[in-house]
Amino acid sequence: MNKLKNIIFIIPLMFAFNATAQSSMLEEVVVTAQKKEETLQDAPIAITALTASTIEDLDIANVVDLAGMAPNVHIINTPSNNTAATIAIRGGSTTNPAITWEPTVGMYLDGVYLGKGQGSIFDVVDLERVEILRGPQGTLYGRNTLGGAINLISKKPSGEGMSSKLTLGNYGLRQAQFITDFGLGENRYAKLVVNKKQRAGYVRVYDSPYGAFQGVVPNTVTSNDKLDAIDSTGYKFTYLYEGDKTTVTFTTDKTDQKNIPPFAQLTYTIPNWSTAFGLGPSALTGGLNVAPIELFANSDRQSIAHIDSDTSELSVVKGTSLTIARDTGMGTLKAIWSKRETRWFDRLDLDGSPFNIAETSRDTDYEADTFELQLSGSTDNMDYVIGYYMLEDDAYTSNPQSYFLGGSAIVQNYSGAGESEAIFGQFSYRFADDWTVTLGARSTEEDKTGFKEYVGIISASGKGSFDDTTSTFILEHDYSESTNVYLKVAEGFKAGGFNAESSNPFAASTPYAPETVESKELGLKGRYFDNRMMLNVAYFDNAHEDMQISYFNADAAAASEVINNSASISGLEIESMTMLNDSTVLTLNFSTLDSEFTGNKTAQDGFLIENIPYSPEKTLYASLEKDFGAYRVRLDHTRVDEHPSFPYNSKDFRTVLTNIDSNSKTDLLVLTEPMENLQLNFWVRNLTNEYHQSSAISFGPGFGYLTVGYFDAPRTFGMDLHYSF
Repeated sequence: MNKLKNIIFIIPLMFAFNATAQSSMLEEVVVTAQKKEETLQDAPIAITALTASTIEDLDIANVVDLAGMAPNVHIINTPSNNTAATIAIRGGSTTNPAITWEPTVGMYLDGVYLGKGQGSIFDVVDLERVEILRGPQGTLYGRNTLGGAINLISKKPSGEGMSSKLTLGNYGLRQAQFITDFGLGENRYAKLVVNKKQRAGYVRVYDSPYGAFQGVVPNTVTSNDKLDAIDSTGYKFTYLYEGDKTTVTFTTDKTDQKNIPPFAQLTYTIPNWSTAFGLGPSALTGGLNVAPIELFANSDRQSIAHIDSDTSELSVVKGTSLTIARDTGMGTLKAIWSKRETRWFDRLDLDGSPFNIAETSRDTDYEADTFELQLSGSTDNMDYVIGYYMLEDDAYTSNPQSYFLGGSAIVQNYSGAGESEAIFGQFSYRFADDWTVTLGARSTEEDKTGFKEYVGIISASGKGSFDDTTSTFILEHDYSESTNVYLKVAEGFKAGGFNAESSNPFAASTPYAPETVESKELGLKGRYFDNRMMLNVAYFDNAHEDMQISYFNADAAAASEVINNSASISGLEIESMTMLNDSTVLTLNFSTLDSEFTGNKTAQDGFLIENIPYSPEKTLYASLEKDFGAYRVRLDHTRVDEHPSFPYNSKDFRTVLTNIDSNSKTDLLVLTEPMENLQLNFWVRNLTNEYHQSSAISFGPGFGYLTVGYFDAPRTFGMDLHYSF
C-alpha cells in the first residue's frame, strides 16, 4: 500500500517542470452520468469518459473496443463468439452467456437499456461520447448495474451534411461507413448512418496433418475455410425536433451479423485420452485409435484449425426508441419508450479437434420493452431527478448438444420472462459554499418465470418475485479551487432467477437468490497546472451478498450450476492525463483489485468456490500522443495481470487449465491532419503480435479435462480514409 501511496503523489511531480511552462489546456468534458449535465471533474463518482475525438482516433465502434481503457474494467468476447460480450467492472461479472442470465454491468444506448450479453457486440457508428461508470449504480440506473454501467451516446443530427469512411486492412478487412445528416426545415433534422464490415478469419481450417495415421480422420468440413470471420451490415436512422420547450428524438437501428465464430484451440487433454474413453486400439477398431484427440493439444495460438462440423454465428439486433423531453415549470420532463429484439444463433465445434467429440448449437429469441419517465431540475441550492422505470422481456433458447461421436445427443429448450418496475429519486443539496450532500433511493420489484425441458424426457417451470430498495449517499467537498474530494456509499441489486443450463432439470422451478452489493468509495478529483493535468483517484470497498456464481460442474462443461456466495472486493484506481508540452499528451491509468469469496460455499464436487473470475490484481493503461503538425502519432499500451476465468478451487485441476496468464498489448496510430475534406489515418493493433489467450473452458474430469482456449486477434494493420462532402 505504501508503494501505491507514493504513486499518487509522484504522478503530478513527474510532469510539473514540463507542464508549468505551457499554455495549452486539457479539454473540458461534459457528462450526463447522473442524469444532468456536469463536467467530468465535478461529477463525484468514478467515471471514465471518452470524447468524440478520442472515439474517432481509436476507431471505437463497439463495447469490446473499450477493453483496458478504464481502471478495473475488463471486457472480452464471450468464448466462442463475436457478438456477445463478457464485461467485468471491479470484479463483478457474468461469465455465463445464456440468454436467461442477467448481466452484472448495464449497457445503455442513448438512454435505452440493452438487456443481455448476447448480441451486445455490434458496431455503433457516430458516437459523441462513451461514459464508463464504475461501482454500483443502484439509484439512477437500477437493475443489473452492480458492477457499473456503460453509456453509449450517439451524435445528434445537426444538418452537417454527408461524410464517409473507408477502412482497409489485412486479413481481408473491408469496412465502409456513410453518414448523411440533413435539415428538414426549422428545428428539424434527420440522420442516416450505414455501416458495412467484412473480415476474413484469422485461423485457416486445415485437414488433419496426420492423414489416416492411427485412425485420425481428415477434416471433412468444406464450407468454412477460415474461422473468426465477420460479415456485418447495420444502419441507424434518427429524427430530431428541437423546439423552444420540447425536444423529440426518434431512432431505429438494426445490425445483421453473419459471422464465423472464433476458433476453440484444444490446449489440454489427459495423456492417452482416446484409450481412457474406450476409443483406443481394439479388435473392434482394427487396432486403431478412433479419436486420438490428444494429438491436437497445443497451448499456443495457431494459424490453423481442425474441425469436424460447420460452424456459424448469426446475430440480428434491432431497436426502436422515442424520447420526448419538455421544459416545464418544475423542470425537464422526459419520457423514453423503447423496443429491442435480438435473434441469435450459433453452431459450435466445441472440442477443437477433427473428431465429433462435442458439438452444440443455440437458437435464441429475445424481446424487451421499456419505458422510463424522468423529472429533473434544479433550484438555487439543489439538483434533483425523480422517475419511474418499467421493463418487460421474454427469452427463448433451443440448445441441442451431442457428445462422443454422436452417441450421446440431447435437445434442451429453456426460456425466461420477466417484469420489472421501479421508482427512484436522487437529490443533491449544496448546504455550504464548498459542501454538497446527495441522497438517492430506488425501489424495485421484479417477477420472473423460468422453463426448462429435455425434449421427450422431462420439463419443469417456476415463478419467483424479488424486490429491494437500494440507496446512494454522497458527501462532496470542494477542498480547493483545483481539488474535489468525495465519499460515496451506494447499493446495488440484481434479482434472482432460474438456471436454465443446470444438469438438474428441476432447477428451472427453484429460483436462486438475488444478489446485492454495498460499496464504500473515497475519491479525489483534481485539475492542476492551469488545467494541464487531470488526476482522479478512487479507493473502494465492496461487500457482495449472495453473488450469483455460475460454474461448470465436475463432470463436463455442458452443464452449469449456480452458487450464491458472499464476496469482498476492494481496490485502488488512478487516472491521469497530462500535457507534457504543447504537442504531447500522456495518459496513465492504474488499478488494483483485492478480491475473495467469504461465504465458504462448495461446488458439487465438494471444492470450495475460491477464485472470482476476471479480477486481475493489477491493470495498467498508458497512452502517449505527439503532435508533429502534419500528423500525430499515438501509442496505446495495456497490461493485465494473470487472473482466473472461472471460480474454481485451487485443488481443482481446472483452476490451472482455465487461468489466464498476464498479458500486454500495444497499438500504434498515425493520424494525419485533414487536407480540406480528406483525412488519412494508419494503424497497427497488437504491434508486437502477442499471443494472448483471453479465455478458456475446461470440460472437467468427465471429459478427460479436455480444455479449449480462445485467443485475441494477432497483429493487424490498415488505414482509414475519411471524406466529408
